[in-house]
Amino acid sequence: MASSSGGRMTTALAVAATLVIAGVGGYFLGTRTAQPGTGAEVVATVNGEKITQAELYEQLVDGYGSQVLENMILARLVNQEAAKAGVQVTDAEFEAELAKVKASFGGDLAYEQTIRQYFGMSDAQFRDYLRMQMTATRVLEKQLAPDDATLKQHFDQQQASEETRQIMARHILVATEEEAREIKAQLDGGADFATLARAKSTDPGSAENGGDLGMFGKGAMVEAFEQAAFALGDGQISEPVQSSYGWHIIQVTIPDFERDKEKIREQYVNEKVNERFTPWLTELRQNAHVTNKLG
Repeated sequence: MASSSGGRMTTALAVAATLVIAGVGGYFLGTRTAQPGTGAEVVATVNGEKITQAELYEQLVDGYGSQVLENMILARLVNQEAAKAGVQVTDAEFEAELAKVKASFGGDLAYEQTIRQYFGMSDAQFRDYLRMQMTATRVLEKQLAPDDATLKQHFDQQQASEETRQIMARHILVATEEEAREIKAQLDGGADFATLARAKSTDPGSAENGGDLGMFGKGAMVEAFEQAAFALGDGQISEPVQSSYGWHIIQVTIPDFERDKEKIREQYVNEKVNERFTPWLTELRQNAHVTNKLG
């Protein structure tokens, strides 16, 4: 609803958007633009005239080399900080996160179109970025490590204002009002919300999680969805709500600190990581001893 029908931008993509705006390190050019090889291999011919890999590589270094090298420096700095902190991202964790990103866009094709159109990256470049981002996030999460008192203060301040308060919601998204009303009738008859969401919802970003959209505040969702969700009480299920994405059935849960402490912790850490990510990378680069013969 904000950036996709699932209503949330993943942490990875939220940080990516921040980095695109900030231009930190030109990171999105990726580190796989060129491979030097032997140099003698012919990569193209023009009316019989050869273009060798060495010529191509020289052009790429002249045009993009300093940017790509800067990317590699930044990635090394992040990995060094991860080693100091004793954190890592396993291949299984990386592939699981990539699968979530792809699902949030609606599949492989939509994913590739989106990262090219909005972030200017190929799949290989995005994979490089995502692994770096996940590694950096692990470091920042360890640095944050909020205690319960910090979380409670944050939660109380957040919930004190109507403009800043957060709710938790799940939804079922379908194409027609008729189908939405049928689902609402099933829910009124005692059907399980999560089961119906997995079976019926067309939102790829939340269906597999039983329609769960996590915690969010005002401004995160499209207006029609937001108005309906914030008007509901704890546990209430909406009538069908139409948005530009289709028809929604929404169920809201009002957060309780003790019951939902881990979700509150996750939301707090994600928020702080997003705030800290770009300044932290900039500080790493500024404070590092780096020799760069292309820069």
